[in-house]
Amino acid sequence: MGTLRFNMAIMEFLADHRSPALTNFFLVASELGEIEGYLLISIMIYVMFDKRLAIRLSILVALTMTLNHVLKIIIKNPRPFIREGDYIGKWAVPLDKARDLATEYSTPSGHAMAAASFYAFLYGSARSRYVRIAAILAILLTGISRPYLGVHYVEDILLGWGIGLVVGLIALKHADRISATWGRMSYSRQIIIAVAASFAVWMATIAINGGTINGQPRAFLGYAGTFTGIIIAVPLEIRLVDFDSQSSSILFKILRFLLSAALALVTLRGLGTAFSAIADNFSLAGYVLQYIRYVSVGVVSIFAAPWVFTRIGLANSMQAPGKIASASSA
Repeated sequence: MGTLRFNMAIMEFLADHRSPALTNFFLVASELGEIEGYLLISIMIYVMFDKRLAIRLSILVALTMTLNHVLKIIIKNPRPFIREGDYIGKWAVPLDKARDLATEYSTPSGHAMAAASFYAFLYGSARSRYVRIAAILAILLTGISRPYLGVHYVEDILLGWGIGLVVGLIALKHADRISATWGRMSYSRQIIIAVAASFAVWMATIAINGGTINGQPRAFLGYAGTFTGIIIAVPLEIRLVDFDSQSSSILFKILRFLLSAALALVTLRGLGTAFSAIADNFSLAGYVLQYIRYVSVGVVSIFAAPWVFTRIGLANSMQAPGKIASASSA
C-alpha cells in the first residue's frame, strides 16, 4: 500500500519535547510490550495464580502478534522518520534496537494491538479491581510509549488498540468453545497443526513480500515458535507434572517464578547467542533457528521449569501421572 499520510507534526513535536526521566519511563513501558515482557507476565500468572488463564493469555498474544505481522506486511507502511532518513536521531531507543526496528513496518502497532488483546482478556477474566485497573493502565502506557519514543505514528496506536480489543473480546466470548474443539484433537494432530500453520503463515507473508525474506521481521518466528512450544509443552506438563499453581506459601510462589523466569531467559538468550554463531540472523537458516529458539522457550517455561520446581518442593502436584491431556484442559 505504500507510505500512509499520517500526522508527522505530532511525531516531530514529541521528538522535540522529551525529557530523560520520561524517556526512561516509556522505555520500560515499551519493553513490557515486547515478547520478553509478556513471557515474564505470563510465567508469573502461570506459576503463582492460574495455569489455564496464563496459557490462554500466552496463546492469545502469540496469535495477535502473528495477525499483526500479516497486517504489517500487507499495508507496508514505513515507520516514522524512515522516509526522512533521520530515524537514528529521532528515535529514543538504543541503536541496535533502532536498526532492527528499521527493517519492520509500522502499521498497525504490534505493541498497541498485543496489549489491547492481552489485557482486555485479562480484564475480562479477573475479578480483582486492582488487576483490572492495572490492565487498563498497561494498555494505555504500552501504546503511548511508542509515539513518544518515535517508532510509531499515533494512528498506528489507535488502529492497533481497535483491532486488539476486537481480538481480545472475541477470544473472551469464544475461548471455552475453541478450547473444547481443540481438546478433541489428538496430541500429534495439535502439534502438526501448530507447525504447519506457522510455516503456512510465514510462506504467505513471504509471497506478499514479493517472494523474498529480505525485510521480513524475525519477531514473527518468535510468536509462532512460542505458540508451538506451548502446544507441545502443556500436555506433557499435565501428564508428567501437573503442578498446583495455588499450592505453597507466597515465598515459594515467588521462588518458583524467579526460577522459571531465569530458565526461560537463559534459554532465550543462550540459544540466541549460539544460533547467531551458527547462521546469519536474516538468512533462511537464521529464521528457522529463531523459530526453534522460541519453541524451546515455550517448552522450558510451561514444562521444564515446573518439572524442576515441583521436584525440589516449591509446588505440589495435583494428581498422579496419567493419560496425556489436551492443551485446552489446562
